[in-house]
Amino acid sequence: MRKILFSTTALATVVGTMAVASADVSISGATQWRYLSVSDTDAATNSDTDFNADHDVTISFSSTADNGLSMGMTSNMNQAGQGTYTSSISGDFGTISWSEGSGSAHAAGAFDVTSVGIAGGHGDGGFTVYDGSNTAVSGVSHDEAHIEATEDGVLAYYSPSFSGFSFGISVAHLDFADSNQSNSAGAKYSGSMGDVSYTIGAGTYDGTASTIEGSHMGANVSMGDITVGFGSSSNRSSSTSKEDKTSYSINYAMNDQITLNIGHADSENHAGSTNKDLSNTTVGISYAIASGLSASLSSHSFDYKEDSVTVNDGSALDFEIQMSF
Repeated sequence: MRKILFSTTALATVVGTMAVASADVSISGATQWRYLSVSDTDAATNSDTDFNADHDVTISFSSTADNGLSMGMTSNMNQAGQGTYTSSISGDFGTISWSEGSGSAHAAGAFDVTSVGIAGGHGDGGFTVYDGSNTAVSGVSHDEAHIEATEDGVLAYYSPSFSGFSFGISVAHLDFADSNQSNSAGAKYSGSMGDVSYTIGAGTYDGTASTIEGSHMGANVSMGDITVGFGSSSNRSSSTSKEDKTSYSINYAMNDQITLNIGHADSENHAGSTNKDLSNTTVGISYAIASGLSASLSSHSFDYKEDSVTVNDGSALDFEIQMSF
């Protein structure tokens, strides 16, 4: 009996080792070189340039059990040392996932359908807008409309697609002695009518305090080489700060390599003592140089107002080289 037990244990060890060895492992990376030139009416930053690079590494493990369940684990790390770690179990029922670390996505964010493909960062130019006195503007932003929230420790469920419809729910801040839990839900529907395809998404977020919340709705419609995008969101970060934002864009794929884009974003914050308005119009072109290598050039024209008076306006030129491995 003891010999049988020893043999069984050894066999289980070998099988377990083989199971680990049979897992699919992938390592991917991305880097971005970026030159930015900003010209505005703020005295301290009216002629500012910057060159920087971003790096990102992702390691993924996945395997499928005999009963059809899929297991996965992903670790993502950027050059600042910040990471997001996600594990999941998937099957016919959908996907259950657990995510930790900076930038963990809640369910509503996963169903954001925003304006499409603004060259140079999908509408987020990454430049800082100042209030005319060398103070960075807060409460309004110049990128596309989506729910502005990330969490640490997110337990989520994502449904499979039912004839183009899918949904997700999540809860975060499940820490011991932490009563500030946040909840989120989102849904999306994709379909087509003849040559026209479309995606509609909506989400809601209830944050860690009674004054923190957000909602989003958006749609993309494609016909041939043209895609039109729309997004609208409302984000409250405190009792005195609520940002309402809309964004629009049009993509035109000239060929397999070159894509043209024009987009616009409006952001308003009228919840505090000062009414803030920020608008940004972007015109850009992206070029697929080779597999995993692309370049984009975008021009941003922005205008920032306080109580309907312009306090800073100007333009930004953004050139990027993106590489993926």
